[in-house]
Amino acid sequence: MFYKLSNTTDLMSIESTFDAKFKFPLLYRTSPIINGLSEQSLPIITMDQSQSIDYAIWGLLPQNFNEGWESFQNLSNTLNMSLDNAQQLDWINNLLMDQRCAIIVSGFFTSYYYNGEIYPFYVYEKDHKPFALAGVYSILNDGFLTVSLLTSSLKDDLKGVHNLGNDFPIALSHHNYEEWLSQDLDLSDEGIINLQKLELKAHTISKEFYKNDIVFDSILERAQYSKVPVLSIK
Repeated sequence: MFYKLSNTTDLMSIESTFDAKFKFPLLYRTSPIINGLSEQSLPIITMDQSQSIDYAIWGLLPQNFNEGWESFQNLSNTLNMSLDNAQQLDWINNLLMDQRCAIIVSGFFTSYYYNGEIYPFYVYEKDHKPFALAGVYSILNDGFLTVSLLTSSLKDDLKGVHNLGNDFPIALSHHNYEEWLSQDLDLSDEGIINLQKLELKAHTISKEFYKNDIVFDSILERAQYSKVPVLSIK
């Protein structure tokens, strides 16, 4: 499961990179670790407002849902879901047609199991620029947005730093994220593969990452381990 993200890019750099303005700029905060298990909001660009950056609560709820976020997440964790599964669920598949979004991040995290231990990796754009993850969003009765990041097993560039599952976030560059938002998007396997042109890097970070209540300034810095066979990808 991908339940933590990172966003350390300042507001002006995000707006410049994506050629879009924040609706509520005073609400934006950078964070080395965003823990979706504690009801966090993520900056997103939606299909119908591609020049604007809005906020959505991380963890998709059904369209026009009336009840609480926590009660739904306890029944069905929707911080992320595979694109294949989303297409098979009526309440989500309908959203895929008209309510796709780009989730703005500076990185995400993977886990690698080796010889009885699990090692965390920080994954980021090769030049440390902000990028987007493919997502789908809903609009609640009170007007708030909720979002889930979508995963796919079609491209396995990161299998060397993540072996606890076959799916990975669908990472999009600031050059081609608009293709994901296009009404003409091809949601076939070939269409999704063609979207993923972003060059990513990754390195091991401190195992303190797995402690939900611990965040410190150097948490994203490279950590050295003597036992793990892969320490980074370039």
